[in-house]
Parts: sequence; C-alpha cells; structure tokens
Amino acid sequence: MSASREKKQRQSAGQNLTQKELKEAKEAHAAKRKTILYWVIGVVVVILVAALLIWNSNFFQNRATAVTVNGHNFTAGEVAYYYNSAYQQEYQYYQYSAMGITGLTNFNPNTDPKDQYVDDAQTQTYYDYFMESALNALTQVAALTDSAEKDGFSLDLSDSGKETYNSTISSLKDAATTAGYSYGSYLRAIYGTHMTAGIYENCLKRAIMLTEYQQDHRDALTYTDDDYNTYYDENKDNIDTFSYEVAFLNGSAPSTTDEDGNTVEATDEEKTAAMEAAKAEADQLMADVQAGGDFAELADAYVQESSSNTFRSTETTGSSLSSTYGDWLKDAARAEGDMSVFESTSGYYVVRFLDRYLNETPTADIRHILIKAELTQEDDPSTEDVDESTIPTDEAMEAAKSKAEDILSQWEAGDKTAESFGALAEEYSDDTGSSSNGGLYTQVYEGQMVDSFNSWIFDNEHTEGDTGLVENTNSGQYGWHVIYFQSWDDPTWKINAKSSFQNDDMTSWIESITEGYEAVKADGFKYVA
Repeated sequence: MSASREKKQRQSAGQNLTQKELKEAKEAHAAKRKTILYWVIGVVVVILVAALLIWNSNFFQNRATAVTVNGHNFTAGEVAYYYNSAYQQEYQYYQYSAMGITGLTNFNPNTDPKDQYVDDAQTQTYYDYFMESALNALTQVAALTDSAEKDGFSLDLSDSGKETYNSTISSLKDAATTAGYSYGSYLRAIYGTHMTAGIYENCLKRAIMLTEYQQDHRDALTYTDDDYNTYYDENKDNIDTFSYEVAFLNGSAPSTTDEDGNTVEATDEEKTAAMEAAKAEADQLMADVQAGGDFAELADAYVQESSSNTFRSTETTGSSLSSTYGDWLKDAARAEGDMSVFESTSGYYVVRFLDRYLNETPTADIRHILIKAELTQEDDPSTEDVDESTIPTDEAMEAAKSKAEDILSQWEAGDKTAESFGALAEEYSDDTGSSSNGGLYTQVYEGQMVDSFNSWIFDNEHTEGDTGLVENTNSGQYGWHVIYFQSWDDPTWKINAKSSFQNDDMTSWIESITEGYEAVKADGFKYVA
C-alpha cells in the first residue's frame, strides 16, 4: 500500500468516527500532553528544590572565593578562622583584666565588635581591627606557603605536628560534646555559619605546617660572639645582675573603727604624720648602718615592730629592678656599700648596693619523671590551717619513692640514653607539662625549679647522663622526681639576646617575603559575617 493511500484511509477512518468518539480521542490526546507537561514541571520543581536546599546548606557560599592573595583563594570560612584567632587573642587580654591585670585592652566580648572601638579617638572598630588582622594573616599564609615550596620544605606535618593536630581536634570534639553540640555545629557556633569541619581542619593543618616552617627558619639563624658582645654593651643595665639589700618602712596611716564598727579612714594630717615618721626611721636606719651596724640585724628590729615593714637581701637582673630605686642601682658610679633612702607612695626604702656583675651561670637541659604520692587522707575539720586531703601519708611518699627507684632501675638496665629515659617519662610521669615531650625541660635557669630540684641541678658539676632521685614536698606536687641531666646550655642573658636577635630577624624576613603580596576582597566576601 502506498503512503498516499494510507493517509487517505486514516482520513477516512477519522471521518467515520462518531462525535462522541472524536471528543474522547481529543480528551485522551490532551490528557497525554498534560501528563508530559506535568512530568516536565515536576522535574523542574525537583531541580529548584534541590538547588534551594543546597543554597541553604551554604554549599556554594562555603566554596565561594572571599579573598584572593597573589593567586591563592580563600573562602569565607578561612577568613573567619583568622578573624576568630584575632578575636580570641583580644578575649584573652579581657580575661586578664578580670584577674586585675589592667591596661591590656578596651575590648568587651559582651558588645558587638562593630559597636566598640579600639582607640579612644574611635578611628577603628574592633570588627575592622579583627578583619584587618585576618587579612594580614592570610597575606602571610600565602607568602609563607610560596616560600616553603620554593625552599623545598615538606608540606607534610612532622610527627610532632601530627600530634598537635590530632590533640587539637580531639580536644575540640570533647568540648563540643560537653557543650551539647555536634562537632560541626560547634565549629559553626565559634566561627560562623560558613565554617565546616573540612575548612577548619585544613586551616589548622596549614597553620601547624607554616609554624614548623617558620621555626625551621628561626632555628637556622646563627650569631657570633661579636653579636652577643655588642648586644651586652647596648643593654648591660638590663642584663647585669644587681646584688643589694633593701628595707621597707611602711608610712601608711592605719584606719580606725568607730563605736558602731564602721571603718574610719585616716585624715590627711594623720597620713602626713605617718609618712614623716617612716622617713625619720629610714634616715636613722641608714645612719646606724653607715656607722658600722649590721643592716640585717638593725632592720629586723623595725620588722618585728610592724609586720608591714620588710627586709631582704637579693640578687636581681636590671630588667626586674623596682622603678623606685632601679636607676640609682644602675648608676655606673655605684660602689659597694653605697646607701640611699627612696620615697614611695606608701613608705620609704633604705637600699644598700653590694655588687653588679654579668651572670654567666649556664642553664641546663634536663629530663625528669614525676611520681606523685597518692592522696588518701580526709580533711580533719579540727585543724583549720591544714587540709589533710592535700597531704600524702608517709607510707604514700615511700610508695612513690619505691616506684621512682624501680623506674630508674629500668632505665639503668637498658641502653641508658636520653631517648630511653624520655620513653619512660612518656609512660610513667605525672607531669602533664612535659610527659608528652619525654620529660624534657630546656634552658632551665637557676631558681626556676623547686628548691630540691634546683639544688640537684646547680649544686653539682653534672655531665651528660647523670641521674638522681629528688623528693618534692611542694603543695600539689608531693612525690619524687627521677632526674636525667642532658647537657649544659647558654647562660640566661645569651638566651635572651638570641631570642631578641631572632625576633628582629624573623620580622625582617616576614616583611621581605610578603613584599608585593596583597589581600583583595572577592565577590564571596559578602558571605563573611
């Protein structure tokens, strides 16, 4: 059959349908078209709903570039990471002020950073200050990353870096659980809606890696004897140790209590009279000493007379001297036995100069294992001045000593190296500040540790590998130390000088590698809170 005949037959068949059949066929055809249309519309709606859900989940916002720095792209979450770092630093200063250390910050965490200013002139809000700090940090991140790659520095974390990373993540997850959050929601609560676990962990890993790179550069910096000598000549007033005796005679007028029990402050006349009396006593004390009397014995009479009077013989570096009499002690004309009286707001100091010298005592690198004695006693309410629950029994101290001796025996039975001692410290030490580092303390200076510990280190001419047992009877640390002497190190003044050199050189280095780098806000910056 030809095509034309088929067409005619279809037309003929259509002409032979009844009106009802034609209507039904038309409705069926319309229904078919409608079904197809609904299916198409349904697909479009599903796509739109999915897009809306993705948008509300911050999928696109989290991945949008908020800041670019010389080819490095950073998201809103990454900006928030460094913004929050600056915020936390200021928050820490705020906490210090709550402990009485004032003058560090004007910041109040209970007020929006956009509504408070860094300075009295109100030229910059804290929000702008934190954001500026974040952009500066991102600039350094970009520059340091490029520099590390150029130097061939491994971008993989060291074992220590991995430990820092894992412990930080673990602590954060524990904090989230304690606060009743999931890990992700806790991060968003701290850093804002565009922070994710992936972004945070990448930021943390990168921060640790770049810190290791900077430390590697810092450790490679070396200095000559001429550098140290020049530093000393320029800073000797702060570096030298000053030996002197000082008595303080209190000149504060005491308050009184009226018949109703109310405190009555001293009058101006009484305050003046009290200061004049203290001055007369100070002058007399100095005169008696200069006449040949013993300073300590003479001052003791005044101390016994009033507990607010004091006497001490001390040795202090110039940087730590009291501003009241420090300049006098630093005067190059000072000679042994020189004395003077100095006024303060609450009394008078009588000071006698004894000596001035450069302390060349080396510091020490040591390892130790602390074995704390078990606390088993209950507090006895009849002894108000003693809390027995914080003091171990003699038996507990003996048990701690026995354990310390066993650990030392284990070490002596092995290869007797610093590394094997460190492994025992990691396994047994109760000192959480050093156990993860093999019990190591570097550059320990004289007087830094508790008396018994300090005496063991500095009262003997130790060589590498020396060991000993030392009892600790300080509150909260009752027990025994197993000590390993690793080496002598530079004296404190040289360590401080080196640190100063390194700080200056690191600042110059950072400035040099960031030259030409600029943080530029991109379209995604609108997602930054």
